[in-house]
Amino acid sequence: MNNKHLIFALAILVLAFTNLSTAQAQKHGVGLRVGGYTSGISGKFFIKPDVALEAILGTGFTRRGFQLTGLYEKHVPALGVTGLQWFYGAGAHIGSFRGRYYHPRSYKRYEESYDRTLTTVGIDGIVGLEYQITEIPISLGLDFKPFIEVNRDGLFPFADGALTIRYTF
Repeated sequence: MNNKHLIFALAILVLAFTNLSTAQAQKHGVGLRVGGYTSGISGKFFIKPDVALEAILGTGFTRRGFQLTGLYEKHVPALGVTGLQWFYGAGAHIGSFRGRYYHPRSYKRYEESYDRTLTTVGIDGIVGLEYQITEIPISLGLDFKPFIEVNRDGLFPFADGALTIRYTF
């Protein structure tokens, strides 16, 4: 995914969440998730004051492709600080990557996968801490997002964590 695709996807997410925000009174946000396997664009939409849906369109630092993740998250106040919330939840993802493999080339099956495009699907969990800055429309989040994915080569667990910076409206 090059910069033009990233900017286009971010613009689409902003337009989609702007239209949704006119129908709902809750806060929404669009921004960047950086530092993890699924670094990329993140959008969050609150369906209840304490429940949000999050979408992440990401690429990994070692991957040539994309991964789309959808998460259902529960938010609860944290440490008695205004604007600070714990969140936890679960979801799923689908992705497509070129030249991705996990095992030494001595295994013929994995060697064949190296030069192919692999489609992956998986389940995700998430737990984190998010702070809404009250003076400006920015939220900062730090999360741990373990996931398990499956492709034609097998089942693979990952540990993912990242910092997310969002513009909220």
